[in-house]
Amino acid sequence: MKKIAFLLGAGSSIPAGYSSTDDLTNLITNSNEYWIDTAYNIVHDEFCASHRHELTFLVRRIICWLNDRNQEYFDRRPEQTGKAVNYEDIYYLASQLSDDATELQNPGLLPLIDQLKWEMTLWPEFKSYCKYIRRGSTMLNPVEFHQLLSFTCLYIGGIVVDILNQIGKCHKHLELITAIHEAPELNLKGIVTLAHDTHVEAFLHKQNIPYADGFSPNSTGCNWRIWKNHFQENDHIPFLKLHGSVDWHKLNGIPFQPDSPRPFTIGIRQENSVRTNSGSNAVGEPVHWERADDHQPLLLIGTFNKPVQYTWDMMLDVHYRFRTILKDLDKLVVCGYSFGDKAINTQLVLWYSSGGSLVIVDPRCPSDIQRTARFATRKFLQDEQKTRYINKKMEAIRKDELINLVSSVN
Repeated sequence: MKKIAFLLGAGSSIPAGYSSTDDLTNLITNSNEYWIDTAYNIVHDEFCASHRHELTFLVRRIICWLNDRNQEYFDRRPEQTGKAVNYEDIYYLASQLSDDATELQNPGLLPLIDQLKWEMTLWPEFKSYCKYIRRGSTMLNPVEFHQLLSFTCLYIGGIVVDILNQIGKCHKHLELITAIHEAPELNLKGIVTLAHDTHVEAFLHKQNIPYADGFSPNSTGCNWRIWKNHFQENDHIPFLKLHGSVDWHKLNGIPFQPDSPRPFTIGIRQENSVRTNSGSNAVGEPVHWERADDHQPLLLIGTFNKPVQYTWDMMLDVHYRFRTILKDLDKLVVCGYSFGDKAINTQLVLWYSSGGSLVIVDPRCPSDIQRTARFATRKFLQDEQKTRYINKKMEAIRKDELINLVSSVN
């Protein structure tokens, strides 16, 4: 019996009605719908008409500046010709400039930091910010510069949380999972997603497909399911979210768990539990994205900053589990993933080198997939013996088509 797993990229959420990366980028770089309020929450305009913070205008201008620097970089690299900047590129650069003052010092960033500080003094948004917030002073020390870039990251993250908190409108494309799960000759060993939204687990629940996500089961008398790193149920399929989730929250108000040394607890709100005003709520409610918020969503945004974050707390548990699944796998079905995550690609290369094979579901032609993927993956992407392509959208694939191909690949 062949052992199969799914790796679902963010693109697999588009058929469910979620915004594409391009749509999110356009919203973050061009929209006036979101504001930082005077309590430093990221909110819809309608919620803070009388509480808008001057910081919002400066953060928006910083995002435009970061966007331009990214585009200049891509334009000068032949292998990046034609690449458009996305919000994760912007977030990554903002996090680099911010982290240079704290954990991840990089001498190579000093000229860029100096350039931004100098250009910022010429912006009317900065002068207005200084007038109302800093009593006219225009001298930025490293701590204040770090805070401005941190708020830029928080602003981007807050918008992403709000948009991806919507409920998926369609699940037809996920019927491929049901087909593999029900095929008697196949053994579904895991479902791994890079998406932040919750439509996959909603589908699994609706289809009565038992899955283990590492959190404690629902229980009476508690509003939260707590992270336990437990996947051992024999009849449950491991379900991993490698980039976090909009419904994973830091619960500083819940007592430490006896079997966990972590300084805070991660929880998912149980169904039918009472919601509070804090936390990442449904679209139309204020989104709170403060470091001090007791219900801060835990999701990873960016590009090359993610591998560092994979070692943070429970994320290390999740990524270790991903590697465990790969070691016990014959076939990996990849949907909606562009092979752009270096750390995940490394795991795929190691697994491929040990004998693994792939089925890639993507409406693009193989040459386009190989061209836009990172260099390290191109060897297995071009291996016609161990990598097969289905050049269709997920929702357009027949169940028997996928099952036959998965069953026939060596």
